[in-house]
Amino acid sequence: MRIFNSPEQAPAEPDSNEPDPLARFRTWRGFLLAAIVLNVLFVYGMIGSVADPSVAAWTKALSWFPFAVIASALYLVLLTKLSRADADCARAAGRAGRAGSYKTRYVFLCVAMILANWVALFAA
Repeated sequence: MRIFNSPEQAPAEPDSNEPDPLARFRTWRGFLLAAIVLNVLFVYGMIGSVADPSVAAWTKALSWFPFAVIASALYLVLLTKLSRADADCARAAGRAGRAGSYKTRYVFLCVAMILANWVALFAA
């Protein structure tokens, strides 16, 4: 029997010749971009599904409202992770005065996406 990743063995090195196809999703910025794209696709799909007035209330209550709550929580997590990471990078690079401008970019984007979710929910 062979045990992989035992303490005596060195971990296997990944091939450095191949580019990582998931590199953009290994950062918080890439995850934010993926969340925005998914959010836009969801809102686009839901706009057409609430066109029938007889099922619009149920569609909003059963699928759109929970999505808006989950998306809002996700954007709040992304807001804290990205604003903290960028402020730390700015301080480490000696640009402590510009740390606030780095935070503002993600605060504005995440708050705008939260508001856009709720406005689209109530406007449809």
